[in-house]
Amino acid sequence: MRRIFFLFALLGLIVAGCSSAPLDGSIQTPSQTTSASTEPATPDITLTPSTHIAATPTSASHPTRTPTMAPTSFASRALARTNSYRSQFNCPPLHENAQLEQAALAHSQDMAIHGYFDHDSPSGQTPWNRIHAAGYQFSMAAENIAAGYPTPEAVIDAFFNETPPNDGHRRNLLNCGLRDVGFAYFYQKGSPYGSYWTQDFATPL
Repeated sequence: MRRIFFLFALLGLIVAGCSSAPLDGSIQTPSQTTSASTEPATPDITLTPSTHIAATPTSASHPTRTPTMAPTSFASRALARTNSYRSQFNCPPLHENAQLEQAALAHSQDMAIHGYFDHDSPSGQTPWNRIHAAGYQFSMAAENIAAGYPTPEAVIDAFFNETPPNDGHRRNLLNCGLRDVGFAYFYQKGSPYGSYWTQDFATPL
């Protein structure tokens, strides 16, 4: 089973949607007065449930062992795939950022362990809370999430291959105004989707 959601907010305008596989994406530009500990004010966001696609993971795709984050190579592979697509549209390459990776890993791990799939955690943490908590002050930020995919290439390809009007992940991926990115994976045996992926984008203040 695979899922993707996207959440997108730019200069106060938020668009939300999903593709036929489990993905999710979001972007936001807070006011200049927003502090690191305060969630930027945003309109209500409505996420449309995506269609669940059945998939049988193999032991090679999802090792049956204790929960673990992906090796660094997963982040590198996701970055290479993302920048390859961006170059086709003359967007500058994104730069790997440790703070965004920290925020992304926190969310992938939380979704996997607590068995949910959403941008906002059951405790009320938003993408913007997590990015600020990691120490990144942004003028623009976005998040794509996915679940049930076996490789980082499969996730990035799913984001890119969306078609309008349900192409929020693709728009985040190809947003030339974004500068930094963090990508993280976490696998939890027995969770609804097994593998959970988060891609956090941002541009610093």
